Amino acid sequence: MIEYLGREHLIATAVKNKGNWEKIFADLKARRSLPSYEISRLLNSVKSKATTIIDEDYPAEIRDACPRPPFVLFYYGDLSLAQDKDRILTVVGSRKPEEYAIQYTREICEGAAKNGYIVASGLARGIDTVAAEATSGMPGHSIAVLGCGLDIYYPPENRLLQTCIAGTGLLLSEYPEGVSPAAEHFPARNRILASISKGTFIGEAMPHSGTLITAAFVLTVNHDLAVLPTLAQSPTMNNSLIKTGAALVENVDDILSFMSCAPRGKNG
Repeated sequence: MIEYLGREHLIATAVKNKGNWEKIFADLKARRSLPSYEISRLLNSVKSKATTIIDEDYPAEIRDACPRPPFVLFYYGDLSLAQDKDRILTVVGSRKPEEYAIQYTREICEGAAKNGYIVASGLARGIDTVAAEATSGMPGHSIAVLGCGLDIYYPPENRLLQTCIAGTGLLLSEYPEGVSPAAEHFPARNRILASISKGTFIGEAMPHSGTLITAAFVLTVNHDLAVLPTLAQSPTMNNSLIKTGAALVENVDDILSFMSCAPRGKNG
């Protein structure tokens, strides 16, 4: 059991450890305090807003469902968008998707947003970017969860898209400003994406990919998984995921049915 020393200490500890969950946990477990001047210095380095795991506005689904929930979430935009998991659809997929996956992911995300749902993505290249582009022009309908600090534009070509989501939606990260993207950050980010929503839609999943890591997290937190079907000869894992119980989604009507139905659980 961890006894928290207050939200300012939590934020300062997260900044000190650059958002690394294990290091933050070690400091908190050992009750390592920080001098007041160091807390002030670290807090002053934070330009974004922040919510901690002991704050009332911390997203309940992340606190309750996420494996090792972040002690601090840094954000720009409207944090209330992350409060209602039943309205959130997470969308993930390949960084180099086929045109077929791009087209249908765009249509499905636009349709979901027009029907009141919020689309969450990791803002990576490929399917994530398609999802964000399809919804960022509709204020209040796009969430991006980053694997780096909020002041880092990664990939760099998404700078304007990231800025747009920060202004009209929600930009979220467990990493404080100045923290560069790293390979280990993306599986960590994926656990947040899997936890924040009622269900996750996969536009295209390649073998041994981060998308499959996200799918595993979705099942771990007992949330719903939907997948776009592909041709039988496709090298993707889409059809395999459907065979193991994921919902088959071909169009907007399917995603609306998927999002409105009762949770199916791990076994379909």
